Amino acid sequence: MPSHQRTCSRRSLLLDFALFSTVLAVYLLTTCPSVYVGDSGEFIASAFCLGNAHNSGYPLYALIGKLFSLVPFGNIAFRINIMSASFGALTVWLIYRVIVWETHSFLAAISAALLLAFSATFWSQTTCAEVYTFHAFFVALIITLVFWWKKTMSLDRLCILAFVAGLSFANHLQTVMLAPALCFFIISSDHKALLGFRNLFLLLLFFTLGLSVYLYLPIRTEAGSAIHWGDPDTVGSFFNHVFASAHRHGYMFNESWDTYGARLVSAIKEMVRQYHLFLVFAAIGWAKEKDVRNKVFWILIVLFDIIYTVFLNTISLEITAFQIPSYVALAILIGKGMAGIMEYRLSSQSLNRIYHLSLKSAFACFPMVLLTTNLYQNDQHMNYTAYEYGMNIMRSIPSDSTLLLGGDNVVFPVSYLRLAENARPDVAIYDRYNLIFKMPFLYKESSVFVGKWEELRHIIETELARTRRYVYLAMFNEKAFSNQECDLIPHGLTYRVVLSDQLESALTEGVDPWPFYIWESTNNTFYRDYMNRLVAGCFLFKIGRDLILAGNQSSGIEMLEKSSSIAPNDHALHIDLALFYTDMGVYKNALSELKISSQFATNLAVLYNIWGYYYEKIGENAKAIEAFEKSIVANPKDSDTYNNLGLLYLEADKPDSAKDAFEKSLSLNPKQPKLISFLNEHDLRPDIVEQTKK
Repeated sequence: MPSHQRTCSRRSLLLDFALFSTVLAVYLLTTCPSVYVGDSGEFIASAFCLGNAHNSGYPLYALIGKLFSLVPFGNIAFRINIMSASFGALTVWLIYRVIVWETHSFLAAISAALLLAFSATFWSQTTCAEVYTFHAFFVALIITLVFWWKKTMSLDRLCILAFVAGLSFANHLQTVMLAPALCFFIISSDHKALLGFRNLFLLLLFFTLGLSVYLYLPIRTEAGSAIHWGDPDTVGSFFNHVFASAHRHGYMFNESWDTYGARLVSAIKEMVRQYHLFLVFAAIGWAKEKDVRNKVFWILIVLFDIIYTVFLNTISLEITAFQIPSYVALAILIGKGMAGIMEYRLSSQSLNRIYHLSLKSAFACFPMVLLTTNLYQNDQHMNYTAYEYGMNIMRSIPSDSTLLLGGDNVVFPVSYLRLAENARPDVAIYDRYNLIFKMPFLYKESSVFVGKWEELRHIIETELARTRRYVYLAMFNEKAFSNQECDLIPHGLTYRVVLSDQLESALTEGVDPWPFYIWESTNNTFYRDYMNRLVAGCFLFKIGRDLILAGNQSSGIEMLEKSSSIAPNDHALHIDLALFYTDMGVYKNALSELKISSQFATNLAVLYNIWGYYYEKIGENAKAIEAFEKSIVANPKDSDTYNNLGLLYLEADKPDSAKDAFEKSLSLNPKQPKLISFLNEHDLRPDIVEQTKK
C-alpha cells in the first residue's frame, strides 16, 4: 500500500475512533446511575438472571445484557445501562460510515451522525436499559450491509445480511417493518437474488440461524429462570409469547380514525422534534439520490415505520421510541443532503471559497445546537427516581410481610431490587398480574380453578389477608384493587390490606414510613420526561394526601398542587386528585382537576364516575345521576358505578330504579359483602341477597 494511502487509512481510523469515543463519553456522562422508570427494571432483571422479559421475550437482549452485567464496576443496573450507551455509539458510528461510503464527505458524515447522536429521543434511549438503541444498531447495520451487498451483489454477502436480520428479530419484532424496503431493494437490484432453490435455501438457513436465538426462551423457562414471563415452554405458549397473541389484537387497528389521525400528527411532530430545520437537508439528500431504488428504499423505511407506530400500537409516543428506524434513515439522508450542497460550485472562486468555508463552519456547529438543546432533558446521571421509589416501597413494610405489586413503574423497579440486589429477602412478593412474582395457589375447593384470573386473584388476596399478619399493596391506582372483602389503609407509598372486620384494630397499628424515605431525585426535578413525571407526580400526591390526613392541610395542598403541575397530562393522577379533593371537601380544586382530567381522558367510564361522585357531594344529584349513567354506557360491567347510581336513586326517591341498579351490580359481582349488608340493614330486596347467596 502506498504511503499516502496508509496515511489516509490512519486518519480514517482516527476519525472513526474519535467519533465513537466522543459520543460514548457523552452518553456515559449522562447515563442513569441505577434502574430507570418504565421497562428498565424488568430488562435489567431478566438480563441479570437470564430470564424471559415481556413479549416478545427479547432473548438476544438478555444474552448480551448478561455479558454487560459482568462488567467489574458500578451496580448491576448501571452496567446494563452502559449497554444502551455502547450500542447507541456504535449506531452513530455505522451511520457515519454509510454516509462516508455513499458521499466521500467526512464532514457531512460526522455532522449528520452527531445530529442523530444528540437528537432528543435517540439520546434518551442511551441513558437507560432499553431495547431501542440495540434495535437502532441492527437497523443501521442492516442498512450498512444492504449497501455493502450492492457493491458486489454476491450471495455470500446476502447470506450475512439474512443472518443479521434474523438476529435483529431476536431483539425486536419491529424488524419486520424493514422487510418491504429490503425486499424491494434486493429484488429491484438483482431480481435473481431471491430466486432459485439454492439461493432461497441458503438465505432461509442463515436467517433461521440468526432467529434460532429464540430457543433461549423455552430453555431458560425449563431451567427455572427467576423471570419466565408467559412460560414459553410449549409450542403454543412459545408462539403466544413471542407474537403477543394475548393482547396484540388490542393494539392493531382497533381505534377510531380520529385517534389514528391524532397519532399520525404526533408521529410527524416527533420526527420534526428530533431534527427541526435540519430535516431540510434530508429532503435535499432524498431529492439528489440519482438511483430511484434508493429513493423508494428510504420512503419504504419511513412509511412502514409510521404504519407500525400509528396503526399497530396504542402506546403513547411520549413513552416509546418506535420511530427510531426513521430517525436513523433520516440521519443518513441529512448527511447526503449536506454532501450534495457542498458539491455545488459558484462561478467566482473567491465567493466559492467563502461559500464552502461557511458551509463547513455551519455543519461543524450544527450538532452543538442539538447537544445544548437536549442536554438538560437527557442528562440522567443523577436520576435515582425509580430506585428511590422502589426502595421506599421496600422500606414501608415491616419484617416478614407480604407485598402485592401492581403497575409497571412499581413491579419493574422492585423486580430489579429483589432479583439483582436481593433487597428484602424476608418479604414475600407477588405481582397481581402473576407474571414475574407468581402468586400462590390458595384455592381450597379444588386443585384446579375454572374461571377468570381476576376471580382467582380475588380469592388469593382475600386468603392472604386472612392468613398473614402483614399484607401490603403497592400500586399507583389503588382503585384497581376492587376486593369488597378487604379494606386498604394508606401507609406511605403502600397500603395495608386487611379484612373489613379487622379494619378498626388495624388502624391503631403501624409506624409512619415517611421519615425513612429518600426522595432526592424528586427534589432535584428529575421529572423531565413522561415516565419520570408519572412517578414523581404519584410520590408527591401521596405525600400531600398523608399531610392533609395528618392535619397539615396547607402543606398537603401545596404538595398536591405540585404533583398536578408536574404531570399535567397524567389522566389517572388528576382523577386521584379530584377524588381526594372531593373527599376532603376542597371542591374548587376538585373541579379544576376534573377539568384537566377531561382533556386527557383515556377511560371515560372512570372519568364520568368521578364526575358523578363530585356532583353528588356538592348536592347536584340530577347531574350526578346523568354522569353515572354516562359511565355505565362507557363501561356497563363496572359494579361500583351501579352501586353509586343505586344510592343516588334512593336519595331521589326512585326505589325501583335503585333496586334495578343494585341487582345489576350483584349480577356482575356477587361477592360484595358490604352491599349485601347494606341491603339487609335497609330491608331492601332481600330476594336479591338470597339469590346471591345461592
